[in-house]
Amino acid sequence: MTAAHPVDITQLMQRGTLWRAGRDPARDWETSQADALVVPSGFATLDEVMGGGWPRGDLMEWLLDHPGIGEIRLLAPLMTRSQRIVLLDPPWIPHALALQAAGIGITKIHVIQTGTTKERLWAMEQVVKSGCCDLVLGWFGALQGSWLRRLQLAMAGGTGVGVLLRPASLGQQGSAAPWRLRLGGSANGRLEVEAFKRKGAIPAKTITLDLPTSSLSPVNRGSP
Repeated sequence: MTAAHPVDITQLMQRGTLWRAGRDPARDWETSQADALVVPSGFATLDEVMGGGWPRGDLMEWLLDHPGIGEIRLLAPLMTRSQRIVLLDPPWIPHALALQAAGIGITKIHVIQTGTTKERLWAMEQVVKSGCCDLVLGWFGALQGSWLRRLQLAMAGGTGVGVLLRPASLGQQGSAAPWRLRLGGSANGRLEVEAFKRKGAIPAKTITLDLPTSSLSPVNRGSP
């Protein structure tokens, strides 16, 4: 009868043969993956709703009461950290001084102007597929479901953040975007955000955010 060899517990744990009580390896792995697939928004309450921050590799759809309601101020923390940002047919011309005052370098902003919705969709699809941008924003009206699915497929597996900005009146229509948020103004001038579609989770209650004062969202509707 041969004597048993001594067992190195550390090696067994490294190979996954032995599990340490009190820890769930599957949960640890899911947590690390979640951390890698989101970008903190800069707003703690919003990060709780969004599962840690803005999702990478998933299309977000924001439904706005009107352009300039605070969508750029909401993205300002991400924009200051981004290296390359693409805006497709924004409803206003980006204001260089306002961007600089908010700490957003103007050299990282790239604006694409298209002639038709189809051209805009094609351009956004190519940009998000390239993986060269940290943030891509596209302003759209009504869209066919097939194009929304194409944009979501283009986003999948990427490391950037992609947002469709559309009128709030389109909120009742179906969408392939895994994340859908309504952005509206409150009586006290703060921004209300309702994540009524969340990937892998039930809709969230409306939250109210205090956005920093900035000329990125002026009083005049539809201006930067």
